[in-house]
Amino acid sequence: MRKIFFVALAIALLVAPILAVAQEPSGPVIEGNFGGSANLSSLNPLRSNDSAANRVTALMFPQLVGANLKTGGFAMYGEENTTTGILGISYEVSEDGTVYTFKMREDALWTDGTPITATDVKFSFDAIASGVIESPLYGFYNYVEGNEIGIKEVKIIDDYTLEFTYQQGSCLALGRAGFIVIPAHAFGYDGSPDFDFAVMVDHEYDLNPDPVYGPFKVANVTPGEAIGLVPVEGWHEGPITEVVPAGFVYRDVPDQTVLVEQFLAGETNYVTAPPVGRRNDIRTDPDVQAKDFKEGTQWDYISLNQADPNNPQPGRDADGNLIDQGHHPIFGDVRVRRALQHALNVQEIITGAVFGEGTQMPSSLGAGSWAFDETLEPIPFDLDQARALLDEAGWVSTGDPLVDGGDGLRTCQGCLYAEEGTPFEFELLTNQGNTRKEAMGLIVKDSLAKLGIVVNFEAIDFFLMLDTVYTQAYDAHIGTWGAAFPDDPDQLQLFSSSGDDPANQSSNGTSYYSEEFEKLSLEAVQPAICNDLEARAEIYRQIQGILQEDQPYIWLFSQNAFIAAAANVENFDPHPYIDLAGVESWFVPSAN
Repeated sequence: MRKIFFVALAIALLVAPILAVAQEPSGPVIEGNFGGSANLSSLNPLRSNDSAANRVTALMFPQLVGANLKTGGFAMYGEENTTTGILGISYEVSEDGTVYTFKMREDALWTDGTPITATDVKFSFDAIASGVIESPLYGFYNYVEGNEIGIKEVKIIDDYTLEFTYQQGSCLALGRAGFIVIPAHAFGYDGSPDFDFAVMVDHEYDLNPDPVYGPFKVANVTPGEAIGLVPVEGWHEGPITEVVPAGFVYRDVPDQTVLVEQFLAGETNYVTAPPVGRRNDIRTDPDVQAKDFKEGTQWDYISLNQADPNNPQPGRDADGNLIDQGHHPIFGDVRVRRALQHALNVQEIITGAVFGEGTQMPSSLGAGSWAFDETLEPIPFDLDQARALLDEAGWVSTGDPLVDGGDGLRTCQGCLYAEEGTPFEFELLTNQGNTRKEAMGLIVKDSLAKLGIVVNFEAIDFFLMLDTVYTQAYDAHIGTWGAAFPDDPDQLQLFSSSGDDPANQSSNGTSYYSEEFEKLSLEAVQPAICNDLEARAEIYRQIQGILQEDQPYIWLFSQNAFIAAAANVENFDPHPYIDLAGVESWFVPSAN
C-alpha cells in the first residue's frame, strides 16, 4: 500500500504542473508505458529509435507526406480523413517517375512562430542522409546500396517548393518522401553545403525539443518515470480549431500486469495492445470503452529455408545472374511445405498462443491492406491431405508410432533432396522471452509429431536468432513482420532474389525465388499505374495467390488490434494503425 501511495503521489506531482500550464476544461490523456523510458536518450525523431520517444514525437512533428486514415494510402494536406501534420499540398511527377516536385502549404508555423519552409525539409533529409547523426532512418529514405528506390537528392526550388530526385521511378517513391521534418534553425543551419550535422549529436534539442509543430509540446521529461506533454496554445489545422486534452502523459509502469491493473483502476485512461490474456477483462469492464480491430499491426509466420543450409549463397551474383543455391533436404520440395501448412490447425494456434485474439492469413497480406484479396481463402487444416502430400513427396511413415494414435517416424523413401533413410527431423527457432512464439513453437512441435515428424524447437537469444536466419544457416523459424501504414503491399524485400543475400542481413532468408512474382511485383510499382489503385490491387491479388501456392512461409495469423479508453473519454475514435489519430479532440473529464 505504501508503494501504491508513493506511485500515486508521484503521478499527481507529474500531472499537476501539466494541468496548471494547460488550464483546459479537459483532463490529460494518460497512458502506461511498460517498455519504459529509463534509457531515453533523445526526443529528436531523426536520431531516436526508442519506442517511448517515438510515441510522443508522433504528436510533435510534421511530415511532407501523410496518410489517408480511411484508405490506407498516401495523402496531401487538405484531403479528407488524413493524419495531422502534413506539409505537402500537391506534387507533380516527371514522365519517368524519377523526379517529384512538391508544393508545401504556407501557413504552418513552428511553435516559436517561424514558418516551416522547404529549408526544414531539405535540412531533415540531408541530416538523415549524412550518416553522421546515427539516424535509424539512414538507408531507408536516402539512396544507398540495397535501397534502389531511395532519394538521391532534395533540391529547394523556392521557400515552399521542393524537387526530389530518385534513383529510379517507383510507386513507392511517395512513401520515401514521408520522413519527419524538424526545424533547421534550431541547429543553426545556414544552408551551407558544408554544414556539420554532427552538431545535432548531444544537442539540447535531444531532451528539450523546442520549437516543434503539432498539437502537443514537451512539458517535462523524467527518464525512468514519464514524459509529459501540454497542448500547443492556438494550434489548429484544417477542421481542428483547438487542442482539447490538458496534456498527454506517457508514464512508465514496470510490466504489462501493472499496465492493465492501473488502467482498470482508473489511474490511467488509455491503453493500446495490452496482453491478450487480459483483453477480455478490459472489454467487459463497465467503466471502459474498447475497440477491436481485425486489421492487425503485425503478423506471424514460419519461414522455411529452401536452399542448402550448409552452403548459403546470395540469390544473384554481382552481374545480376541467378545463383544455384542447392536445395534444403526437406523444404526444397513445395509438396512438403504445403503438407506442413495443411498439418497445422492455425485456429488452434491462435487460441493457444493469443487467446483467440488473431485472424488467420491466407497469404502474405492482412485484411488491413487495400490490396488484400478477400476472395482468397486460407489453406485448410487437413491431416489427410497432409499425409497424402508427404507420401507423394517420398516422406513415408515407418509404422513405428512416436505417440499413441500417431504416424510412425517419417523417413526419406524416394524423396527429392535428402539421402534415403533420412528422418524427417528439423530445427525450429524463435526468440526467447516471447511467450506467444514459445507457445506457438510447442503447438507446432506437438502437432507435427502426430504425423511422424520430429521438430527440435528452441527459443534462443533474439540477436543470435536474427544472425542465424540472416545468414541462412537454419531450417525454419517463427518470425513476425509489422504492417506498414500508409499501406505498402510491395514485398520484394521479403521474397525477391535481390533480397536474398546472407552476407548483408537481407530479408529473404528462405531463398525463395519466383520469376513470375518478381515480374508482377515490378509491374505493380511502375510509375504509369501509381494512381490506379485498382490496377495495382489486381496485380497484388495475383501475387498473393502465387505466394500461397509456392509456400515460402507457413501462413499463420495477424494479431488483432485492441485499443481502449475510460468510458467517460469523449470523441474517442482510434485507428488500428495510428491509434492516437484524433487524440487532440478527446475530452477527458477532469475528475477522471
